[in-house]
Amino acid sequence: MPIKSVLIAGAVIILALGAACSSSGAGGREVTIVQKDDGCAPASIAVKPGEKLKLVVQNESGKDYEIEGIDGTKFEELVVPSGKTRTPGYTVPDGGGTHKLKCYIPDGPSTVIELQAL
Repeated sequence: MPIKSVLIAGAVIILALGAACSSSGAGGREVTIVQKDDGCAPASIAVKPGEKLKLVVQNESGKDYEIEGIDGTKFEELVVPSGKTRTPGYTVPDGGGTHKLKCYIPDGPSTVIELQAL
């Protein structure tokens, strides 16, 4: 098989694996979270139980940021390098309540973002 065909086949396999491993919430409503040197915004986001979200996490600070679920919120830690944007998916659990994301620079500012499921 020619090298070009092998490279194309490899790229197709990688794309298929990426689609199979996508985060929950993929394809949902876009919600932007902005990371700045002094913290993250917004502090609260209105969501619906069971809603799929595409979090657009923009790091506009001069340092790497992290975001993760806390207090029982199942959202794996994600590092967002300075100047980069990451777009993880998240599905709001069924039932009402508040789900919390901690957005922080290690040993620096920290913000808790509340996802308020009504």
